[in-house]
Amino acid sequence: MESDRKGSMTAFPITLLFMLLLVCLTVTLLISKPPLTGVMEQSSNVNSSPAWTFGYLIGQQPVKEPSRLQNQLELRKDIMFWAGAASLAGDTSNNQAGANRKPASRLFFPVWDDGTPAFKDQYGELFPHIPEEQLKGYGRTAYFVDYGEARFWFLNSAKLAEEPSTQLDWLKRTAAENPQLHRIVLLQKEHDPMQPEVWDRLAESGADLVLIGARLYAPEAAVTARPQAGYRSSAHPGWAEWTMSSPSGGLLIVQGQGSRLEAALPLDQAGRAADRLELDAAALRQPAAVQERAPISIGAMWRYRAGGPEVRAEVPPGLDLTGETPTRSTARLPREDWRSPEYNDASWRWAAAPFGRSTDSALKRSIRTPLAVELQSPAYYFRKSFVLDEGEASQAITEWLLHISFEDGFIAYLNGVEIARDSIREGLVDYRSLAVPHNGGLYETISLGNHRNLLVQGANTLAVEIHTSHPDSPDMWFDLSLSYKK
Repeated sequence: MESDRKGSMTAFPITLLFMLLLVCLTVTLLISKPPLTGVMEQSSNVNSSPAWTFGYLIGQQPVKEPSRLQNQLELRKDIMFWAGAASLAGDTSNNQAGANRKPASRLFFPVWDDGTPAFKDQYGELFPHIPEEQLKGYGRTAYFVDYGEARFWFLNSAKLAEEPSTQLDWLKRTAAENPQLHRIVLLQKEHDPMQPEVWDRLAESGADLVLIGARLYAPEAAVTARPQAGYRSSAHPGWAEWTMSSPSGGLLIVQGQGSRLEAALPLDQAGRAADRLELDAAALRQPAAVQERAPISIGAMWRYRAGGPEVRAEVPPGLDLTGETPTRSTARLPREDWRSPEYNDASWRWAAAPFGRSTDSALKRSIRTPLAVELQSPAYYFRKSFVLDEGEASQAITEWLLHISFEDGFIAYLNGVEIARDSIREGLVDYRSLAVPHNGGLYETISLGNHRNLLVQGANTLAVEIHTSHPDSPDMWFDLSLSYKK
């Protein structure tokens, strides 16, 4: 009995201490507000930058119709920054000068063509909020405005056609001084610049979007989701073009957060989903200290197709079919070979990386283009063209890097010459070849210093074949970027 009493007396303080610790732990959890999301959910929300919205009105103001701008200002009170043709702000003709003219909304910024000295006298009172003489000699016809995480350049399209260097030099200089994440250029539709110099310089200045009337241009390598209609590779190398058709008042809504932009048409009257373009400017905004640039970015658009006997691939002269002796020749491939820069891949599908399929739920959510199982082949083929300027193609840049995520095995070719392979046999490989199991999702970096001489000024082509370890494997993965450091 005595021992039982002593045991009870010993257990009571322990129980009390345990309860006290439990209370303290509960209070601590309530005060500390632990995260309510899992690891994968947190990783998808690491971008804590504030979101911002910009409204772009497409086209001119029809004569004798209610003001489209005023109508949109009343409907979309959530948008605090607007742009479009100057006529949208009201009658800008000379017969409404002076006291009879009301100033336009301070939320609206026009795209102008008029570069004459009379501009200030004619339109100064209509747009008193426009910055003046940011570019000497251009008055208010060329200016920039910072909003959200973007800088907007409103260029004088007429003068750009006559003397492009003045505005392009100014754009490049002010872009270099610009801490904003995004760079958006607006031009008048009557003067769509055709000179290659203009588009090269816009790309050099890091422009994310170029808006010209009902056309939107974006760096093709940065596009991560493309519209369903009106979208194509532009005639200007490196640029994608979207010709917009809007049944909802000619409105384009641009939303940004962090390095990502979305340009979307609003829902139509039937409530059908809006068409949209998405891009990630991360590849265009590398830290200055590193100065790494990516002609092909992660998540880029690729031409692709499933493997099969109809995809022709020549056996290079001197190739050891066993793979024991590496080939030393760089024979030119015929244009019918899918790895050749001259191969016509117009019939191939076109979509954004990452590509694949997965039994892992986390990886599956990250796939942007699913790839179906093709029992006739464990392989998929990918092609991507990119353009290098004189400086990028020079021998001064020696550190070229391939960042690739793959499952199971891959072989990469630059301008028709093999530059890397992993998790697949050496020697001859065709559409039936199986790879060695390799997990996807992680990016591996491969130096291309020994293949630097394959890059040329102008158009280049990177071709990649991905093989699984079994034809009906439920897991496959591919994404890649090509970058260099100065």
